[in-house]
Amino acid sequence: MAMKGTRIIRGLARCMPRVAPLALITAGALAMAAPLPAASAAARPVPPGLGGQNWAAIPTHAKVAALTFDAGANADGVQSILGTLAKYHVKATFNLTGNFVRDYPAPAKAIAAAGHRIGDHSVSHPYPGFVKAKLTDTQMRDQVLSAESQIASVTGADPWPWFRFPYGDYNQHAISVVNGTGFVPVGWTVDTLGWKGTSGGITAQTVLNRVLGSLQPGEIALMHCGSNPDDHSTLDADALPAVIQSLQARGYSFVTVDALMGLGYHVLTSNGGVHNYGTPWYGSDAGKLPAGVTATAIAADPKTGGYWILKSNGGVDNYNAPWYGSMAGHTVTGIAGTPGGGYLLLTPNGGVHNYGTRWYGSSAGKLPTGIKAVGIAADAKTGGYWILKSNGGVDNYNAPWYGSMAGHTVTGIAGTPGGGYLVLTPDGGVHNFGAPWYGSDAGKLPAGVTATGIAADPATGGYWIVKSNGGVDAFAAPWYGSLAGQVPAGQSVTGIAGE
Repeated sequence: MAMKGTRIIRGLARCMPRVAPLALITAGALAMAAPLPAASAAARPVPPGLGGQNWAAIPTHAKVAALTFDAGANADGVQSILGTLAKYHVKATFNLTGNFVRDYPAPAKAIAAAGHRIGDHSVSHPYPGFVKAKLTDTQMRDQVLSAESQIASVTGADPWPWFRFPYGDYNQHAISVVNGTGFVPVGWTVDTLGWKGTSGGITAQTVLNRVLGSLQPGEIALMHCGSNPDDHSTLDADALPAVIQSLQARGYSFVTVDALMGLGYHVLTSNGGVHNYGTPWYGSDAGKLPAGVTATAIAADPKTGGYWILKSNGGVDNYNAPWYGSMAGHTVTGIAGTPGGGYLLLTPNGGVHNYGTRWYGSSAGKLPTGIKAVGIAADAKTGGYWILKSNGGVDNYNAPWYGSMAGHTVTGIAGTPGGGYLVLTPDGGVHNFGAPWYGSDAGKLPAGVTATGIAADPATGGYWIVKSNGGVDAFAAPWYGSLAGQVPAGQSVTGIAGE
């Protein structure tokens, strides 16, 4: 979202010292025209699915918000901000300029040391922005890549792939140039206006009201690390405790802008425990399952960001997702959330049982002797589904058929956001049918470890593989952690679901 002229001029105070108008124009012209040293790092490709736009919100139905702090002018609010984030155990994103890490290396290092996500905010925050200052393509690239090098050199943190345009000034061509450096522009859903300070008529309550007034799943809030140059107020830092408490009271949790690559994944253990990585946690069945009953699968609800847990007795438990029914008292082998909401349950005879969603048919009565239905995946494009069979075959219902692994042992199937499906084999092999392939664990698994489940990343089209030892490997999808070496004795990993 490009700022209007008045907003940009006022916003200048955030990142430049107060100087006479002539000096200001001269400084801006020099920042625009002076050649920057060529960045040493080679450009990496933009993560899948993220090119072509300036992201103003995280596309999700989950109640998550990203607090982002731009740093350029000074570091007056950093200590307070870091203290508040630590107190409430919140991770945020800090967009740093190259000049900031040069002039304030200690605060920059403290931000990185606290484990927060760091993004690139250009070298010099050229006034009045990339487009209005008429930077050449070369100058834009240097502003991005040289800042990347400076930030990494001082903090040890890699800002790739996130970039924020100075003053929010961009057009489609500027986005294309930034994408050409491997970076993804990230804007905001709401500007708190804390940078205007008390002299601009803003208060900490104003900051809070603006965040709450624009609140939506995936909100990205623009805040600042520095103080206002006239009154030296740090309103974003002052309002931060109330912002965090108010969002938490409304059921929100916090993510970094890495959530644009997918919120992450949930890993299920046989005792019903749900372990969240980059995703909100809404509860689990740990300690609640009857004797002899285990949790066998998990499915995410694309409508709410919640999830359903399937139990070995056919029961279904719901967390921040609507409950429509279950197959309690029956043997089940799979569950899949559908794009329109609701879920499908699979029985070993190939039966598909629909709850809150449409039914398009099943393989019941059609399976050869000795063959069972072992997995089900929904088609994000059609709302149909695929059934995976124990012999590697795939049956399709209102979803296109692209092939199968017939004649091979298989352990999982996942539908991808662009259509098509992935089939997993126990050696970690990923076999793509109508979907991109980004790699696999074939030939990489330690002795005695098998690949047990696969989940697609709805944001990038990549995928995660969960292994029998609790480990998770990521392919064109962000990695947030795993249960490797942490699976309690007597339990096993039984599922993974991506958000």
